Amino acid sequence: MLHGVLDPQPGKLVFALFDDDKLLHQAEEIMHPRDASQVPGFVEKELNAAGFVLDDVTRWTFGAGPGSFTFLRVVAALGAGWAAGNPGIRFRCIPGALALAGTLELAENESAGVLYDGRNKELLCFGVKRSGGKLIPTGEELILNSQAAQEYFSANPRKLAAFAADQAVLENLLQGVISFQMVTPDLSVLAAAPGEFDNDTDKMCYIRPAVTQ
Repeated sequence: MLHGVLDPQPGKLVFALFDDDKLLHQAEEIMHPRDASQVPGFVEKELNAAGFVLDDVTRWTFGAGPGSFTFLRVVAALGAGWAAGNPGIRFRCIPGALALAGTLELAENESAGVLYDGRNKELLCFGVKRSGGKLIPTGEELILNSQAAQEYFSANPRKLAAFAADQAVLENLLQGVISFQMVTPDLSVLAAAPGEFDNDTDKMCYIRPAVTQ
C-alpha cells in the first residue's frame, strides 16, 4: 500500500513516498508557513515524478511537530481537504520529533530528547523512547531557559538530537555544558510509527503555540 509522509521542518517541507516499508521517492523544498499555497503543487509534482497521482496514495502521515503552529496546521488542513474529496484517503498526525530521534539508535526502553529553538532565549525538549521496537512520545514536553536546561540535562543525562538549523541557538543556550547531535530526520520512522489513521487534525505537538519558523 502506498503511504505518503509530509514533514514540516525548519525552513522546508519534506515529502517521502513508501510502498509498505520500501522508500520509493523523497524530496524537499524550501518553504515557510507563508508559502501555504505552494504545498499542494509540491506534493503533486513529486508524486508525478514518482509515477503516481494523489488518488493513488490512500494513507498519509503528517509530521505534527513540535514546530511552527501555522506550518503544522497548513499540512494537516491539506490532508483534511484531500480526505473530504476522497473518502478512501486516510491520514494521521504523528510527532515529527520521532523522525529525529530515529537517528539516535536507541536501545529498548531508552529515552532521548529532541531539542528545538523555542525563541525567547529558551529551548523546547520533546521526550521520545523506544518501546516494543517502536519510537513513541514519553509525554515529556519542556520549555527551558539556559540555566534550567543545563541543570536539567546534567541531572537527567540522555541522548539529544536537533535540527542543524537550530544549532547556533542551542549551542548558545547549552554553552558547551550539554552535548547534542545535529541530525537529518528519518521519515521512515514516521511511516512506521504506531497510530491509527483517524483523520484527526488536532493531534499537534506545539509545546508553545507561538513558535514560528
